[in-house]
Amino acid sequence: MERPFGVTLLASYFFVQSIINVVVFYSYYVEGASLFVVAYYVVSSAVGFVLAYGLWCGYKWGKLGTIILSGWEILIGLLGTVVALEIEPTSPIQAVTKTMVYAIVIYFLTRPGMSEYFRR
Repeated sequence: MERPFGVTLLASYFFVQSIINVVVFYSYYVEGASLFVVAYYVVSSAVGFVLAYGLWCGYKWGKLGTIILSGWEILIGLLGTVVALEIEPTSPIQAVTKTMVYAIVIYFLTRPGMSEYFRR
């Protein structure tokens, strides 16, 4: 089956986001940020690259992992509207936007047509 355009777009988004996280990680590392913050960005970059690959190739684990990561990011976004998080300082508007984007990702990946592509 041919890869749906939305999956291509989503895999590209995760790939670009992971590259941005590498840049953020490097800048935090150079600035001497806490080990927890640096580790957060290293792990999120690695997970993002792996999930982008899984989505691109149509693996079930790529879809499931993306849904789990999106749920985690929604939780971080909701927490970011209430408290300032050390690992990812955001304004309430950024937090709400992030929450909406990841909710759309989950909605998109749970559509019936997506199950056909993620059969492997």
